[in-house]
Amino acid sequence: MTGVLLDTQLLIWAAYAPQRLASPFAAELVDRHNDIRYSLASLWEVAIKSSLGREDFQVDPPALRRGLLR
Repeated sequence: MTGVLLDTQLLIWAAYAPQRLASPFAAELVDRHNDIRYSLASLWEVAIKSSLGREDFQVDPPALRRGLLR
């Protein structure tokens, strides 16, 4: 088993824009033998950015969290 740690940007791309991920990396994310991890700090960062109301940031923190817990 390989561990893959996602930073905030990769976490967002994986959830909302997987086409932006390089093919070899995207394959690592769907490989069930890999242990995909992310930091709680990434969820905080998403929540903070979302609360600022920026038009260019359209990530829904609760939806992202629910998707990660599946």
